[in-house]
Amino acid sequence: MEILYWKELGKETVSLKVKKETVRYRLAPFVQWKVLIAENTTEVKKGLPVVLKIKDVEIPENTILAPLSIMRHALGTTLDVIEKGISKVENEKKITHAIFLPVEDGIVEEGDIVGVLKVFFVKTGMLDRRFGFSASDIKIREDMVSANLVYKEGGELKREKIKTRFFGYFKSYIAEWEPVVSAENIDVKKGEVERIKIKEIVLQPNTVVSPLHIMRNTFGSVIEVAQEGKPSKVEEEKKIVDAIFLAERDGKIQKGDLLGVLNVYYTAIGNFEPKMNPKEEKFARMVYEKSGRIFRNGMILKPFAYRRKPIARWEPIVANEDLAVKKGKLAEIEIEPVKLEENTILYPLYIMRHAYGTIVDLIEKEPAKVENPKIIRKVLFLPVFDGEIKRGQLIGVVNVYNVEIESYEILGKWLSEWVEEMKRALGEVT
Repeated sequence: MEILYWKELGKETVSLKVKKETVRYRLAPFVQWKVLIAENTTEVKKGLPVVLKIKDVEIPENTILAPLSIMRHALGTTLDVIEKGISKVENEKKITHAIFLPVEDGIVEEGDIVGVLKVFFVKTGMLDRRFGFSASDIKIREDMVSANLVYKEGGELKREKIKTRFFGYFKSYIAEWEPVVSAENIDVKKGEVERIKIKEIVLQPNTVVSPLHIMRNTFGSVIEVAQEGKPSKVEEEKKIVDAIFLAERDGKIQKGDLLGVLNVYYTAIGNFEPKMNPKEEKFARMVYEKSGRIFRNGMILKPFAYRRKPIARWEPIVANEDLAVKKGKLAEIEIEPVKLEENTILYPLYIMRHAYGTIVDLIEKEPAKVENPKIIRKVLFLPVFDGEIKRGQLIGVVNVYNVEIESYEILGKWLSEWVEEMKRALGEVT
């Protein structure tokens, strides 16, 4: 396959031939945070992605990246990041730019926080049950950050100067699913981004979230969620009231439609005790297309929990067609088929893998449960530069995780076991 990347961003591309292969890896139990801070002041327009210069972020070797979801800037969300040159997971990396998708017009000022990265430490190679990490494998650095926290309160934009430490957290592989259900009727248009009111989701303290990838609504994809007012800390309770929805086609979202699903992961920061509230069944309508018609099927969504395996794999996403793309114009691209076994979930690998843009989501012909096997043949791709994607080019990479799915009641047992394990590891229990 071919990798196309920027030798000099926006000016000169370089092509590199590599072998297409699936790679397995193991995740360490610690995640570090890195803050993305705008280096320049930039005017932004709703729905038009912009490449923001950020203060350089140094990323250690043997790591992969993901966004700390829940919108961190009032004007929009960072969809992806761009590194200087190109590197392997095993190499150190320097992040220089953020791909920022505005949800409204405004000005991103120098010093604004535009996103937060989660840095996962990984190992590749021969993996077995005895494989583990030593302290020397995880290069952690505490960062003191002085920047602007930008949020809306009562409809008014606020820019608050903060100075705080950014370190990280111990993560569990234990999570639950939260359906993202529209609380309003709204028209959407292809390629446009909308902030849609949803039925409120209350997140427990010490949780982080990320959207469950593979489109759950035929009209588009949930790329981010948002709180009302000032963003909460990870260790605080959070109330999610909006979904940031990128439309793949023209259509009507109705109150009660399922827009997407959140993965909610439990974490350990300082003194922690997971707080679980009883969960009730929820009603939503699955919206999908079949034989050229749009269907809305109502269903009862039961609370479910899952436990992710610590060993995962990367699957390269390779274009299976030639396609001219234009900046800001959402594109549907045919890819070489990716086969997924039952009980798997996906996350695109952060750091832009094609010079002209980034994968927003994956498309499934007909909706299927996580428990079912699937074949992915198309992706949603958001160009940030004009250009032409060629058949055989790498356009992205996805992380594939195997999961063990159980009823919500099992979550309490899993969490209790994990809490005791963490307390022993942190020296809180002799």
